[in-house]
Amino acid sequence: MRALKIVGIAIGALIALVVVTLLLVLIFVDPNDFRDDIERLVERQTGRELTLSGDLKLSVFPWVALELGPASLGDAPGFGDEPFVSIEEARLGVRLLPLLRGTIEVGHVRLVGARVRLVTDEQGRRNWEDLGGGDASDTDTEDETSQRSAQLPTIAGLEVRDAAIVLENRQEQSRDVIRNFNLRTGRLESGKPFKIDTDFLFEQGASLVAEVRLAGEMTADLEQNAYRLAEPAIDVTVRGEGYPADGIPIAIRAQTLAADVAQDVYRLTGLELTATWKGEELPKAGVPITLTASDVQADLGQQTLQLTALDMNVAGAHLKGALKGEQILDAPRLHGPLELDPVPLRDWLTKLGIDAPATQDPKALGRLSFSSQVTLTQQSAELADIVLQLDDTTAKGMFGIADFDSKALRFDLHVDRIDADRYLPPASDEPVAEDEETPSEIPVDALRELNAQGQLTIGEAIFAGMTFSNLRLGVNARNGKVRLHPSEASMYGGRYSGDITIDATSEAARISLDEHVSGIDFTPLFKDFFETERVSGKGSLNLKVTGVGRTTDEIVKTLTGTLDFEVADGALEGVDLWYEIRRARALLRRQPVPAQTGPARTPFTALSGAGTMKNGVLSNHELAVAMQYLRVTGQGTVDLPKETLDYNLVATVLRIPSDDSDAAEMQELVDAKIPIRITGTLTDPKVRPDIEGYVKGKVQERVEEQRQKLEEKVKEKIGDKLKDLFRR
Repeated sequence: MRALKIVGIAIGALIALVVVTLLLVLIFVDPNDFRDDIERLVERQTGRELTLSGDLKLSVFPWVALELGPASLGDAPGFGDEPFVSIEEARLGVRLLPLLRGTIEVGHVRLVGARVRLVTDEQGRRNWEDLGGGDASDTDTEDETSQRSAQLPTIAGLEVRDAAIVLENRQEQSRDVIRNFNLRTGRLESGKPFKIDTDFLFEQGASLVAEVRLAGEMTADLEQNAYRLAEPAIDVTVRGEGYPADGIPIAIRAQTLAADVAQDVYRLTGLELTATWKGEELPKAGVPITLTASDVQADLGQQTLQLTALDMNVAGAHLKGALKGEQILDAPRLHGPLELDPVPLRDWLTKLGIDAPATQDPKALGRLSFSSQVTLTQQSAELADIVLQLDDTTAKGMFGIADFDSKALRFDLHVDRIDADRYLPPASDEPVAEDEETPSEIPVDALRELNAQGQLTIGEAIFAGMTFSNLRLGVNARNGKVRLHPSEASMYGGRYSGDITIDATSEAARISLDEHVSGIDFTPLFKDFFETERVSGKGSLNLKVTGVGRTTDEIVKTLTGTLDFEVADGALEGVDLWYEIRRARALLRRQPVPAQTGPARTPFTALSGAGTMKNGVLSNHELAVAMQYLRVTGQGTVDLPKETLDYNLVATVLRIPSDDSDAAEMQELVDAKIPIRITGTLTDPKVRPDIEGYVKGKVQERVEEQRQKLEEKVKEKIGDKLKDLFRR
């Protein structure tokens, strides 16, 4: 007992001695007396000037605490005169009695008005590099780790008010600022949870200002170098150029955010992000956006990333998926499935503040869904195994950007069926004057930027009223040159093949067409494309032309090349050529006009022609039409810009139809060559036989015959007179 009493007295005396000593230091030692020594020591150790502008205050019991007023640390040479770090006020205290037992117990740490400048200059030097120490050893022994852990202090709380950090990169000419930074924490002890609350402003010039607040419960295991934030609540309001004045609010919630720094493993669970996107073109209330994910885990050591149960909801449109990542630090690559649940597209566009376009089919844009396997890298993006459904159209295949810098598009898509016309604007009831029709402009600038290579196939398609099947279109575009080849399809009982090139390297586009159709049924073609039933038959056409211009009208007006065509077993509907011949004959003879008994059509067994085109006008010198009773030949022109015809033909009467009521009288026309004039438009040609010209020709022939006979008789008489004269 005596021994214990002696030990107790000794310890008490020791504590009393320490307390008395500290009291003497507090009473007789002024820390401001050492201000100059401290400044010189720091400058000798760092090469930077330390300025202690405020008073230094020291307290001893029950805390050994130091308070200082304004202070600053100069910047490294070459980075300007502004200080590297400056503060307005700071306080640090250590509880005295635990310190005597070898335990560091820090009180509330307060830091006010701190300013930090982190600068990278034009040569890549950083103004904090000279302050770093040596690399920490990765081979600490277990005893060293245990000893360091035992010395870890506890902190009663941390308070930072009105701090700011400037991050300036002069190489990239960028400047980011964190200002109005405030931080409040509870008791900081390794392995024990504590409350944390912080808020600050992040600025990127005037283009982006983010107001951020974070709160949660943090656990910092300093021995294991692992950290965990439970129930984090992060609220961000984004403002700046292009954003609404009151900003865009973003709320981020999660179950846990864990960082195992020792293992380089980071994990976020139960993520939920909600925002209301606002803008001038959006609804006044904004567009609600929600993003959730059950688990986001990054292993920086293995360079892997896993994002599971991703669900993004934009105004009712659900996009679901999951992503995996490899080489996320050196060469990031993300891949995984994405799926868009069916969405009523027309209604959804309204929720985005977009007026759904009026369409010929009011049910168009009714339903959209999508699924794909996505792959993302730093330089490319690819959607593979695409299944896209728009209304009753399904597209499958792949689409991607092979290189972001060059915007290289790559695709291979197959569409089962599509009626593109149902998505066009409804036809207007008001007639449009011809001079009011605006020609389509060739997008030369866009074509110069286009970098695309791929193939599109369509099972059934309707474009501009024309019906296609088994359509195949190859696209190769780069450096202002676009080639659509192969271009082929089945259409109207026949086949189409073509080669289309567009050269947009100059101010005006140069378009070349090498088009071929064979076995085409012209009846439905003319009905669908020209909205007329005036032509029927089955045949082929070859067209090879070029044109130059900034608009479609300019292209048509400069078309130059060749064309040939053949049509078999067809008819010109709406006009009966034989009846027109009979009618013209009756008018010429001043006889009653015969009644038309059959349909108004002119059937033919074969029609062929060839010609050259210059500046949009086709000159056809080899037109030939074979009919049962007539053979028609001749020449003429087709003016494509004006859509007009001008043909001079000759119809040779081979025989008189047996069912003609005036067959006997019409026999005089057998072998007759009757001039025919065709004028009008492509969709409404006017056919006029020139019987009067034929009769005048016949009269001229008879006059010529009589003249020849008279000359022969005169010659005979003169000859006889001469013979009589010589006989004498």
